[in-house]
Amino acid sequence: MIGVSRRATEWRLNAGIMTRHGLLVFLAFTMVVVMFLRLPPIVARQDLIFHTYGALVEVDALVRQRYVEELDDDRLAVGAIRGMLRELDPYSRYYTAEELAAASRRIEGHYVGIGVEVGMVDGQPTVITPLEGGPAAEAGVQPGDLILGIEGHDVRRLGVIDIEEQLQGSAGTSVRITLRHADAEEPTELVMERRSIDIETVCGFVQRVDGARDYLIDPGNAIAYIRLNRFNDTTPRNFDAALAAIRASNAKALVLDLRFNPGGILPAAVAVANRFVDEGGIVSTITRRGVETDYAATASRTDTSLPLALLINGSTASAAEIVAGALQDHKRAIVVGERSFGKGSVQGMLRLTNHEAAVKLTIAYYRLPSGRLIHRGLSTVDPDDWGIKPDVPVTLSRDERQALQKIRFGRNADARSADNTLAIDRQLATAVDLLRKELRPNETGSSGK
Repeated sequence: MIGVSRRATEWRLNAGIMTRHGLLVFLAFTMVVVMFLRLPPIVARQDLIFHTYGALVEVDALVRQRYVEELDDDRLAVGAIRGMLRELDPYSRYYTAEELAAASRRIEGHYVGIGVEVGMVDGQPTVITPLEGGPAAEAGVQPGDLILGIEGHDVRRLGVIDIEEQLQGSAGTSVRITLRHADAEEPTELVMERRSIDIETVCGFVQRVDGARDYLIDPGNAIAYIRLNRFNDTTPRNFDAALAAIRASNAKALVLDLRFNPGGILPAAVAVANRFVDEGGIVSTITRRGVETDYAATASRTDTSLPLALLINGSTASAAEIVAGALQDHKRAIVVGERSFGKGSVQGMLRLTNHEAAVKLTIAYYRLPSGRLIHRGLSTVDPDDWGIKPDVPVTLSRDERQALQKIRFGRNADARSADNTLAIDRQLATAVDLLRKELRPNETGSSGK
């Protein structure tokens, strides 16, 4: 009996081994069949890749064989990648490890350069805005100026990121740029010294020499003013501090100034809009394949009762347009000024495998709560349906804009008195007057003096 039992056990073990062996053989056979079935598509794909990039490989070989000087392989590779991305749009680019570190510092609020944001208008590199307190603003660079050259080299065919990279550099070094003002026929050449700039994203009506901020622009009617220069990691925290300050001053209304704001990071823009909207969508992003990501409002730290006027102009772009569009769609603010820039695309920073480098790639478009896409030049929308259009249009002349910039960049509290500022800045004066009427609907001509 024992022998029979032992033989039965051995038979079961052998059967198990045979079964596993047969299973392995079967899986291997299946994989081979699948590979043969997929072989034509794979070959076709390889043929497509060779047809597409064969010329690049051939040019690389010719350069290595015949070019007159010694070659830098890394430089050739980086140049090829940047050339590829430049064909996509002005906002996609390749970052080396060093450039990636500099970009991270800028998101954190630190910047070395001349202090200017660049965008594309009708295919031309154009100044969106000079950064407050930077060399470009001090040298008289204005929004709308066309950038023609850097160090004598024509840059009109370069992308936005490539131009900004050339304008940045080490503190203390100089850069020579050629630009043409919007109302001028002849170009102007400026030499500016790069320096370190701490980007202050949240400002009051007046920042005094001692650093104290004054947020009330109309004390008589308790109307406060906050200016957002851009959106970075520090913006939500500093914006909350500014809101706390105006509540402590018993402000009854607020002017939120997004003029000359080139944008920044999406989470900061969502956080700012969420301070005034407690439910519904703030913005959504949609990819080429139709994948949609929604960013909804929450009731946390939200004020839905404070009357709000919002200022925009042609230099209000990207994340700043998200805030303006969300508050306008929710009828949470009255929008005053000029049509915004019309940059409604999303850039994602994608790190390369086994490299310290990254690619900044346009991966989606912004969609406002109304469902509207705001990116200028999209074939999927009405050619005239881009950007944020103000509820109350107020257009400034170039002279008025220059006077406004001079006051904005000054820190002298006397020069920035309410009377002086409102006399020069018709957009701000209009916003303040609208809030006065909302606070005192039965009164007319209230000046707050």
